[in-house]
Amino acid sequence: MNRRCVFLPLSIAAIIGLAACSNDEKELRLSGGVDNFVIDPKYTAFCSAYDDLNIALNEMTESGTNKETFAAVLAKSKVLVDLSPDDVADAVLSNDAILNAMNQAFAERDYDEEKIVADDGLRLEVQQLYAQDGLPEMTSKYANYLVENCGVSVNDN
Repeated sequence: MNRRCVFLPLSIAAIIGLAACSNDEKELRLSGGVDNFVIDPKYTAFCSAYDDLNIALNEMTESGTNKETFAAVLAKSKVLVDLSPDDVADAVLSNDAILNAMNQAFAERDYDEEKIVADDGLRLEVQQLYAQDGLPEMTSKYANYLVENCGVSVNDN
């Protein structure tokens, strides 16, 4: 069983998610992942928190973006930030900052999908979030870390 993650730019119409992954079952090593990949015990908590965040992102995508689904995503993201090893903490924190900025933008529009999709100002805000210096490098760093330490299979098309 392979876990396929797709690192996406945030788009208004597709709602949000830096990483959206398939989820089959909850296992100690993750709900998916590369076959026969064994997570080093020192990364277990981090990888599990990453998995929990992805499950919350998937649930938000399936059930819609609202205050409650965003709150669940942000809570999982905070746990991941708290558990991040030093060598990837900056990339995880960058992801968390973007999720928080998106939540604020959505909250300002009452999580109303019609308002969100129709708002050209929000589209500009999202473009500015993704135009940050160093963001592509942070995304690559995060993806590589997940591949190497959590056994995640990354598809970046």
